[in-house]
Amino acid sequence: MHIRTLFSPHVERDDDTDSAIDSTIVKQAIVWLVTLQSGSASPSERQACAAWRASDSRHEQAWQRLHALGQDLRSSGDYLAPPVLRSVLRNSEHGNRRIVLKSLFGLVLLGASAAVVRKQPVWQTAMAEHQTATGEQRNIVLADGTHIMLNTATAIDVYFNDELRQVVLRRGEIMVETAKDQTGRPFELVTSNGHIRPIGTRFTVRYNESPSSTAVAVLEGAVNVTPADGISQRVNAGEQTHFTDLAAFTPFALDNSSAAWTDGVLVVERMRLADFAAELDRYRPGVLRCDPAVADLLVSGSYPLRDPDAVLTLLEETLPLQVRSMTRYWTTIVASPQT
Repeated sequence: MHIRTLFSPHVERDDDTDSAIDSTIVKQAIVWLVTLQSGSASPSERQACAAWRASDSRHEQAWQRLHALGQDLRSSGDYLAPPVLRSVLRNSEHGNRRIVLKSLFGLVLLGASAAVVRKQPVWQTAMAEHQTATGEQRNIVLADGTHIMLNTATAIDVYFNDELRQVVLRRGEIMVETAKDQTGRPFELVTSNGHIRPIGTRFTVRYNESPSSTAVAVLEGAVNVTPADGISQRVNAGEQTHFTDLAAFTPFALDNSSAAWTDGVLVVERMRLADFAAELDRYRPGVLRCDPAVADLLVSGSYPLRDPDAVLTLLEETLPLQVRSMTRYWTTIVASPQT
């Protein structure tokens, strides 16, 4: 493995098999690797990564080369701070083998002890203009006629002036159906990762705090996604993407279940039980955990979000597992005794 060839788009090739890969693709591969091995990647992020790898042979090549470096970030149970990741990306552009290798090893060491760094101050979320509690969904109409549906545990702020209509997503997930503004002001949706400019559209946005990322799914029209430190990406109707501060990834086909929450249901197909529990946990108070012994059981179906505990009861009836509650606010899914 030649580190110079992997991390620089303009280098001499050391052999015929180790060709250079564009630095933008390498950046995306590194962000995906850190995201998936952070220990808190969502099911949609895992699906998005798989789609990104499959969309271009160069994506898969960059992914495989990163793994070939021998850097296993799976020990990183916490969020890796953006400055550390940016340092690696800057070093990679210079093609310095020793510095890049040292930086990647540093990610492994720092990951074990790094604290979760929230970009949004707690007071900003607590004082947001529009909020929903855990398990609550609510529709609002803005002054310009734009419709927004807030999903569980969501917080937004609205800022309208003479030049711009802006909505800031502080936390959670929303569905937006933009209205045409009589004065021609553009509409902009902002998260801490960047901003989204819709073009007469209906779309959903989900902000994930740890690691910080934003998922966008376009149902009608189109949007332009611009990461804080990256290049804009167009996302058309029937497509979805995922972006961080550094990059917006190649759009891929929209999953029909991605907006099912707007109808009050969680739709899954062969989802790992651990991932299913993480999704369901968003809609119920307290903590819901899944024992590793049953984490890989697969779940499919359509489940009502208004009654998460009824969903847990249904799981007990259809899968070899048991739901144990130490208190009302601490529940664990474990293997049933007979198994």
